[in-house]
Amino acid sequence: MDHIDYDIDLTSEELDLKAAAHKFAKEVMRPAGIEIDRMTPEEATAPDSLLFEVLRQASELGFNRMGAPEEMGGVQVPTPRAAVLINEELAWGSTGLAGAIALSSTHATIALALGSSEIVDEFVRPFFSCTDGSIIGCWAVTEPDHGSDTLGVMQADMAVKARGQLIARLDGDDYLLNGQKSAWISNGPIATHALLNVKLDPDGKLDQGGICVLPLDLPGVSRGKPLSKHGVRAMTQGEIFFEDVRIPKRFMLVDQNAFAPYMDIHLSLFNAGVGVIATGLARASYEAALEYAKQRVQGGKPIIEHQSVRARLFRMFTLLQTCRTLSRGVFIYNGTAMKRGVPVKLEHSIASKIYCTNSALEIATLGVQIHGGNGLSEDYACEMFLRDATSMTIADGENAYLTQLGASRL
Repeated sequence: MDHIDYDIDLTSEELDLKAAAHKFAKEVMRPAGIEIDRMTPEEATAPDSLLFEVLRQASELGFNRMGAPEEMGGVQVPTPRAAVLINEELAWGSTGLAGAIALSSTHATIALALGSSEIVDEFVRPFFSCTDGSIIGCWAVTEPDHGSDTLGVMQADMAVKARGQLIARLDGDDYLLNGQKSAWISNGPIATHALLNVKLDPDGKLDQGGICVLPLDLPGVSRGKPLSKHGVRAMTQGEIFFEDVRIPKRFMLVDQNAFAPYMDIHLSLFNAGVGVIATGLARASYEAALEYAKQRVQGGKPIIEHQSVRARLFRMFTLLQTCRTLSRGVFIYNGTAMKRGVPVKLEHSIASKIYCTNSALEIATLGVQIHGGNGLSEDYACEMFLRDATSMTIADGENAYLTQLGASRL
């Protein structure tokens, strides 16, 4: 059966935005995502890569500037629900490219929320007034020996001593950065700017960190080779190294006193976003399987007329509809709560992230099964969807760890 949107009161403006996002996702992102997925990491990040053309078009249409003040060049969306509709459509087009587009604004969005007027002039206005996709942000948090453990610093049992691998040391009116971020930095190979997690006390606890913003063309910044990975290949990832990189104090947006509360809010919004992206991927997997089942003939009739296939499709449909309801509700609630200055609910975002990514994985697996042997071929997108869905269970913290973190907050 066809999936439906249970929000039957969508406004004409929301429907128009949804349609525009779907058009871009269908005509640009889906074919580009498949093409980039087949590239080597070096090809995907080369100056002439199709990736940059997609980012340019997304910027031109404003998909990376949603929610920012219009006077700065941002694109206002009428409701939080409209933002969900747009992001789900983009993820339907390509999980990796949707992630790359969303993350490209990270440094500017956080600098707008936390920075001084000087920081806004340095980082925020240039990004939101840029419509050619030439400014690309990333969130550089993961280190070779520190992944999910740095994401749970608001939990008492995670406030343990650990040697940081990117240290920010105060030196007069500046900070000196030394160390590295791991190969899992999304947009890392192509980013021009970073929102950067650092350790302020090298041998202190994990919650003694800071958040800074900086351009990545400063002396002492270098990068490793782009990561070759299993899925979400259209969102490039790679190491970033820092050797005596000097930044002014004003670039440090969050110090160790505010670090844990900040991470609580940041993860609430990011995990809610991952839930929406996973829902878009789940929908792409379901629709591909449904269409294939209507066309593929076995036993003298389309396979959708076989009971076992219909049972699989029914399971996929049920998971998809619940994903959409949960991810949409959590995203709207936490986004609205943050704007109103009331506490966000991290555990709800974690629940959405875990449920939607696990469901996307099951839906994509069933989709491959419905395709049979064709599901193992690169000629069908379901093969890519399964790899992307597997990878999404790791995004923003692997699901087993996040389950424990979410349960501890109930």
